[in-house]
Amino acid sequence: MPVDMSEFRDLFSAEAREHIEAMNAALLALEQQPDAEEALSDLFRAAHSLKGIAATMGYDDLARLAHALEDRLDALRQGEEALSPELADRLFQGVDALQTLLNDILAGRPSQVDVDYWNRILAQPSPLNQRTTEIAHPEPKPTPGPQSTIYASKLPETIRVHTRHLDALLNIVAELVISRSHLWRIQEIHNLPDLQEALEKHDRLLSDLRDTVLQTRMVPVAHIFNRFPRMVRDLLRERGKEADFIIEGYNIELDRTILERINDPLLHLLRNAVDHGIESPEERERVGKPRRGKIWLRAWRERDSVVIEVADDGRGLDKDKIVQTAIEREIISSVEAKELNEHQILMLICAPGFSTAQEVTNISGRGVGMDVVKREVEALHGNLTIESTLGEGTTFRLRLPLTLAIIQALLVRVGSEVYAIPLSQVEHIIEIHDDRIITTPQWEVTTDEEGKPIPLISLAQLLNGLTNGSVTESQYTIIVGEGRHRVGLNVDELLGREEIVIRPLPPAFGSVPGIAGASILGEGQVILILDVPNLCDTAQPR
Repeated sequence: MPVDMSEFRDLFSAEAREHIEAMNAALLALEQQPDAEEALSDLFRAAHSLKGIAATMGYDDLARLAHALEDRLDALRQGEEALSPELADRLFQGVDALQTLLNDILAGRPSQVDVDYWNRILAQPSPLNQRTTEIAHPEPKPTPGPQSTIYASKLPETIRVHTRHLDALLNIVAELVISRSHLWRIQEIHNLPDLQEALEKHDRLLSDLRDTVLQTRMVPVAHIFNRFPRMVRDLLRERGKEADFIIEGYNIELDRTILERINDPLLHLLRNAVDHGIESPEERERVGKPRRGKIWLRAWRERDSVVIEVADDGRGLDKDKIVQTAIEREIISSVEAKELNEHQILMLICAPGFSTAQEVTNISGRGVGMDVVKREVEALHGNLTIESTLGEGTTFRLRLPLTLAIIQALLVRVGSEVYAIPLSQVEHIIEIHDDRIITTPQWEVTTDEEGKPIPLISLAQLLNGLTNGSVTESQYTIIVGEGRHRVGLNVDELLGREEIVIRPLPPAFGSVPGIAGASILGEGQVILILDVPNLCDTAQPR
């Protein structure tokens, strides 16, 4: 009876992609250190494993190509030849052919990859790369004995679960969170001791369930970070530039939905770092820099957020040219330009149409795709900041929530409406007094506990498009932002902290600046979730 292999297709797809990613990573490591035996072993093992699973699934062309690559790698393992730049390029091209062939298989379309051609290419000798026969062959490693097979037959500690099952489970938890809020509202009205006790136990169980479900959706950023070293390496060679690509924070975890969607923004930022950030080796030497530049991709955890940075030590951004370009393209007027602070000037490169010039300059080139980056980050309820020093480099910082589903929020009242502010965007809350408010021609300002000035903004005026009025009627201000961009957001009343479920706005509303989504409270009331950093960006001095 024939076996139906279609049910194993998803498993094959995931494993094959992992093997090809591992081959790319090992090749990059081997290129930097040709005598790295561990990298060579990893490379050979990935090719061998890919050959095996392809043959099992009946994908003969993929198995043949992986086998040809495996044969060439075996020659390296046996010390018959050394890795030269030409051979490294050939092996990279072979891995690319494997990727193309796999994509065609998974898409169910005829492949354009000529396997016979690639087999011949991979088998071609490299005369200049041959080692002399004086080099001794390494002794073969002992093969595992029979007992190893016994231990290898243990059941795996991890299993693969289709993402639709995780999504369904998360939706159920989200509904339970809303239901819990409703039950607490009932308890507040009737004050039943037995219900109080049951709800407290229910809270603990639901919190454990929520944390467990969210944790199952968390994926290390390495899953997308590992895609970039090969791309950066190829771009640098294509542009004739030299730079070290440094990745930090491989093990930081993000919700898989967020991780998938930040791939393209990071791709834009890294391409711009190579294309327009890092100078040519000759130009760097002229200005007293090392010939090799540096590009960083970093990730780290901050409270309920993950911060991802793309930075370079290149030429930096010229703020005067940015303003001039924005005025020429009618993005801002010359009057508006005089009121902009440094942060707002740098963010101009994210304006749609900033890079429409036919001739790409140091400034307009930096804007390629930046409107897409900002829009995607905001859609993920995150925010983008830019720091740059002319001649020293540029840093793009993406602050993202850990998950898009369930968050802790601060509920506030503005007029008769209730709004939610994600706690990840709140630094702290201070009580304001008239004697701590200083009125300037541009802002009303208070100071924090350390005496640092904080501009005050009325949330009511901000939501109504008004930013020029007195804010002293409020009793509390919510400190949001970071560094030089901190502001105090004044509200009418603080209603407390609550766990809420994020729901996207209906498509008919489109993208509303400063609104991250909506939520439903326990009694059925619909409230808006504010995207405070982007909402405050619209505030102007009075």
